[in-house]
Amino acid sequence: IVLGSWWSYEVLGWGGYWAWDPVENASFLPWLTATAYLHSVIVQERRGMLRVWNLSLLCATFSLTILGTFLTRSGVLDSVHSFTESGIGPALLGFVGVVVLVSVALIGWRGDRLRSAGGIDSPLSRESAFLANNVAFAAFALVVLLGTVFPLIVEALSGDRISVGVPYFSRMTMPIGFTILFLMAVSPVLPWRMATGQLIRYRLLWPAAFGTLCAVGAVALGARGALALLAFALAGFAAGSALRQLGLAFRRSRWRCLVGRANGGMIVHLGVITIAVAFAASSAHIRQTELTLARGQVGEFAGHSFRYTGTEQRSHDNRIAFEATIEVDGRPLSPALSRFSSGRSLVSTPSVATSPARDVALSLLDLPRDDTAPVTVRITIQPLIMWLWIGGGIMAVGTVLAAVPVRTAKAGRRESPDVEGSGGSGNGLIGEPGTGPESVAASRAGHGAAVMS
Repeated sequence: IVLGSWWSYEVLGWGGYWAWDPVENASFLPWLTATAYLHSVIVQERRGMLRVWNLSLLCATFSLTILGTFLTRSGVLDSVHSFTESGIGPALLGFVGVVVLVSVALIGWRGDRLRSAGGIDSPLSRESAFLANNVAFAAFALVVLLGTVFPLIVEALSGDRISVGVPYFSRMTMPIGFTILFLMAVSPVLPWRMATGQLIRYRLLWPAAFGTLCAVGAVALGARGALALLAFALAGFAAGSALRQLGLAFRRSRWRCLVGRANGGMIVHLGVITIAVAFAASSAHIRQTELTLARGQVGEFAGHSFRYTGTEQRSHDNRIAFEATIEVDGRPLSPALSRFSSGRSLVSTPSVATSPARDVALSLLDLPRDDTAPVTVRITIQPLIMWLWIGGGIMAVGTVLAAVPVRTAKAGRRESPDVEGSGGSGNGLIGEPGTGPESVAASRAGHGAAVMS
């Protein structure tokens, strides 16, 4: 998904990286349900709960994967991401229907055999946070699925062609995204079974302070808008929680704090948070305009200067490219319009000046008649775009580290009531002073801070 966004940003020339295109959504949907499963299966491993729900998530993930294949291969969508129309569409759609019907029937028939006798002891517990996490991911998937398939259903029933655009997805997914960021901050510090308010306040003090500091820093750097600042604050809150967990693991096991499911998962969280910050910043503070420049003319926009110096025609194996050279603050960029041998239309290829703070992307909108004619370019300026790709890299690194096997915890500690014991055990726990029944008893007595083991 990240690589597809990168391709869209660097190749298509529309100035963005994610447009809630139906085929983009088709790749995103199974990721949402699979990620929900990766979290809730920890509850099944630890407490023997959510078995039917986990099985349902697996069936949904597989079904959505086949649905995505149908959307890209059947020709039902007009998308730059989809493949040529073929006759395989009806077979794929029928296969999706069979998978869904058989899965629902089997779960309904045999589901009672998988139900757990136990339940959630307290809303202030890690299993409750994971359940809330799963509800948020499921709601996210439902919103995206509805916006993706609703136009297809309307067209199939009435023949009318409608579209569901960015405003729907932004309005519906934004509160869910905020909820997921909040749960990413709270879940790692919650103990299993039950927690006291004093213990939670103690463990969330520094993450909350870090989140506040991030919001203040964003304002100092020029960030505006309540929603954007809320995103930065929640992202800082979640990052502070993940860094706190990694710090505790480092104090316990040094370099081994980077490996194992729990610690690798925290690094994946940091990657997701990085992407969330970049997405919020680029969406809230994007600036875009079109400039028509004569040769040698200088234009100004958003504190940057743009000077058009000329055009050049270049021949490639499969296309002819007409490149315009435009100096952005003295740095030459070469947006192009290309005519491919397989088609007659011109395709815009952007040129991007990238930096850690912001990107300046240029797209050529028309082809000048001659060297003296002016050109029209679309200028798109977005902050923190580079961090989208960096966040994807952090997620990949965290995934590899999570796959590294570590020494399992002693069997007697697997039922410890405190979430932050058994660092590196692979069951979602990270070591901290304050593990075991004595620390919980201390917290219930009002002491707050955990007792050293």
